[in-house]
Amino acid sequence: MFKFNIYDILIFIQHGISLAGILVILSGILLAIYQYLYYFVRGEIISKGSEINVIRLNLSRILILGLEFIIAADLISTTTTPDYYAVGIVASIVVIRTLLSFTLNREIIALSSESAVNK
Repeated sequence: MFKFNIYDILIFIQHGISLAGILVILSGILLAIYQYLYYFVRGEIISKGSEINVIRLNLSRILILGLEFIIAADLISTTTTPDYYAVGIVASIVVIRTLLSFTLNREIIALSSESAVNK
């Protein structure tokens, strides 16, 4: 019989959430590359410069979503770390990722207002 304790379950959940975040980020990158190549091949990159901002806006939103998943996985990992040193490392990683999310949110707001002005 398989015996799972709470530690093993939390590690499994943490890795699942991290994988979901990575897949979200990867799908966003692939989508942005596809959209860029679509406009590049059609020759509309120069004539439709605002479309590049739409691609950046969508990519930023997807990156933030993926980062939120990864931050959630890091928070779960703090419950499974055995010492304060590891908790400090995880806390610093969470702070860095949170600042990155904040910065991306500000860029999204700036791009959204710029897109609204251009329309």
